Amino acid sequence: MKFSTFFIVIFSVLYGGSVRAAGIEMHTLMQFLAENKNIKSEFVERKFLRVLDQPVESSGELIFQAPQRLEKNTKLPRAERLLIEGNRVAIERGSFKRSLALDEFAEIGSMVQSLTSTFRGDQLGIEKYFAWTLSGSESKWYLVLKPKEGKLFPTLREIRMSGESNYVHTVETSLADGDRSLMTMGRPVKISPP
Repeated sequence: MKFSTFFIVIFSVLYGGSVRAAGIEMHTLMQFLAENKNIKSEFVERKFLRVLDQPVESSGELIFQAPQRLEKNTKLPRAERLLIEGNRVAIERGSFKRSLALDEFAEIGSMVQSLTSTFRGDQLGIEKYFAWTLSGSESKWYLVLKPKEGKLFPTLREIRMSGESNYVHTVETSLADGDRSLMTMGRPVKISPP
């Protein structure tokens, strides 16, 4: 047995329990995320579309106010506001304004509910629509959400999130057709409740 192999075997035997214990559990991640009651964060989103050679980039601010208010204010390349509050979603882009009930659009409503469930640390809300895989540690975790029911999410392949304790810093959404988006968020700042 080579010295390096011997060292790895001994290290694994002596410290194996500690290494395994460092992994994060889903209930722990949900507790971390539940701490984020009222926060805002800067974001940059890049959309990679099959029909375009270059990604489309936008940036702005995300605001989450527990339990179910999520606001995405895009500033560049053009102003746009997306507000999800409870069961309603409102979109504003220039003079265009539209509001609709999420119950009328099962796929969008389910995806929105699962994302807000993640931001508020609601494991049962996530498990209603997604199977999840969690890896990493409390200081650097990776969460993958895959739709349980193909008919409900025919266009969605998976959602990948990564973060550190209660800070979600990336959300990558992959669609069945190969298109994907990658949102990177800055460290959240606490804000006053609504």
